[in-house]
Amino acid sequence: MKNILYIIVLLFITTNIMGQAFDDAIRFNKNELTGTARSLAMANAFSALGGDLSAITLNPASIAVYRSSEFSFTPSISFNSTKANYGEFNQQEDKYSMPFNQIGGVTTYRPLRERETGLISTHFGFTYNRTANYNQNIRINLGEQISSENSLLNVFRDKADGNSPGNLVDYEEMAFNTFLIDTLPGASPFYFNTLEGIDTDNNIFPRDANGIDQEKMIEKRGYAGEYGLTFGANISNKFLLGGSLNFNSFSYDERSTYREINNYGLTGADKTTYPYDLDYYDKYTALEQDGFGVNLKIGAIFNLHPVRLAASLSSPTFYNIKEKYHFGLNTYYQNGDRFQEKRVADNSNYNYRTPIRFTTGAAFIIGKVGILSIDYELTDHTTSKFSPKSGSSRALDQLNSMIKERYKSTHNLRTGFEYKPIANLALRAGFAYYDSPYKKEYVERSPKQYQYTGGFGIRDKNFYFDLAYSLTQIKSDYFVEEYDLIFDPAVKLENSNHQVAMTFGWKF
Repeated sequence: MKNILYIIVLLFITTNIMGQAFDDAIRFNKNELTGTARSLAMANAFSALGGDLSAITLNPASIAVYRSSEFSFTPSISFNSTKANYGEFNQQEDKYSMPFNQIGGVTTYRPLRERETGLISTHFGFTYNRTANYNQNIRINLGEQISSENSLLNVFRDKADGNSPGNLVDYEEMAFNTFLIDTLPGASPFYFNTLEGIDTDNNIFPRDANGIDQEKMIEKRGYAGEYGLTFGANISNKFLLGGSLNFNSFSYDERSTYREINNYGLTGADKTTYPYDLDYYDKYTALEQDGFGVNLKIGAIFNLHPVRLAASLSSPTFYNIKEKYHFGLNTYYQNGDRFQEKRVADNSNYNYRTPIRFTTGAAFIIGKVGILSIDYELTDHTTSKFSPKSGSSRALDQLNSMIKERYKSTHNLRTGFEYKPIANLALRAGFAYYDSPYKKEYVERSPKQYQYTGGFGIRDKNFYFDLAYSLTQIKSDYFVEEYDLIFDPAVKLENSNHQVAMTFGWKF
C-alpha cells in the first residue's frame, strides 16, 4: 500500500498550493557539507578540530585554532548514479557534475607573540562552502508492451467526457489540443483517445496490437551554499570562541516527465497500420526554486590537550524563496508532427524558516601521528515553517501542521581519523550516518544515508595539497501516480554519489 506521506505530497501538488510538495522542507533543510578535501576525507567530523576553512561552517570557533593566515579553494568532480527497481524492471541513470566545494581565507592577528595567557590572537575569515548538491537523474521503467487499457490517455478521456471542447481545462484541454483525445463523430461531448479506434457504429475498440511502454524520468539540478563572515578569539590557548554571520543561497530545478511510447502496432478497424499515428507523448511538470537566507552561529572549543571538546549552535536560516511551477504535454507523431501545450500553474514568493542545529564534538590528539574526531548533530525538523510574504495563508498553515505531525528530530553522527606516517604526509578516513527526518509510521522504508570517505594530504611550510574521495549512499521508496493513474508497488531507489575533491592551500 502507499505510505501516507506520499499521499499527502500528491494532495498538495494536485491542489496547487504554491507548487510545494511536502518534501520541499527537507530539501531546504539539507545540510551536507562537502568543503575542503581534508574535512571531506574525515567525513566532516571537524567541529572540535578546527583549523580548517570548512570546519568554520560547522563551528565558528574553529577559526581560533589558526596560528597564521591562510587561503584555499576546492574544485571537485561528482558522479551520481541512481538505480530504480520496479517489479521485474531495473533501470540505472547517471549524472556527472563539477561542483566547486569551497573557497575562502582567514587572517590571524597576534598582538604579543610571547603571550601564553589572556587574549592570544584574534581572527577574521570569509568563506564559501557548498552545503548541498542536488544534481541527479532518475529513470523508472514502469512497463513494456502493456495494454492500452493501462494508459493515462484513458484518464484524460474519462475526465473529458460530458464536457464540450470549449469547457475542457488542464491536461484534458491540452490532450485535446495535441490530438491525444478527440470527440466521437456525432456524439460530442464524448471522447476517444488516439490509442483507440471507432467503427461505423461509433463503437470504441482498442487498437494497440503491440502495446505501449511506460516510463518516468526525473531530472534534478542545483546546489546550496553558505557565505560566512566569521570572527574568533583564542584565550589562553584553552578557550576558543567564535561567531559568524552567514548568507545562504540555493537554486533548484526539477523536471518530472511521464512518457508513454507506442510500439508501432496501432491499427484501424480493417487492421491496417496508420503511418500518422502516435509515436510517443510526454506529460511533464517543471519546478524552479531560488532562495536567499541569513543565519547566525556561535561556537566554542575547549582545548584540554590531548582532548578537545566543542559545541556550536546555528540559528534558523530565514529564507525568502521565489518559485515557478508549470506543466504541459508534448506529443510526437510518426509522420514527424509535434505539438506542445504548456500551462503556468504558479509563480510564488514566500518565506521559509529552517530548524535550529546543535552540534557537539570531541577530538583526540594522538601525539604527533594521529587524530580521532567524532561529531554529533541534532536537528529538530518539526520546527521548520513556511510563511507567506505578507498576510496569511490557510494552505501554508495546513502544511506547517503536517510538518509538526510527520517530521521528527534527526541525530547525525560523523567520525574521522588521520594518521601521519611521516611528517609531511597524512592519511585520512571517515564515516558518517545521517538520520531520516520522517517518523516511521509515515514511511515504509526510512531514507537513511551513509557516507564513506578517505584521502591524503601533503603539506609543506607554506603550501598544502589535499585529495579526498567520498561515497554517499541512500535507499528510499518512490511512489508513482500520474493524474489518477496509480502504479504499485513502490519503486525502490538506490542512490550512490561519488565525489573526488582537491584542495589547494597557502599559509602566510
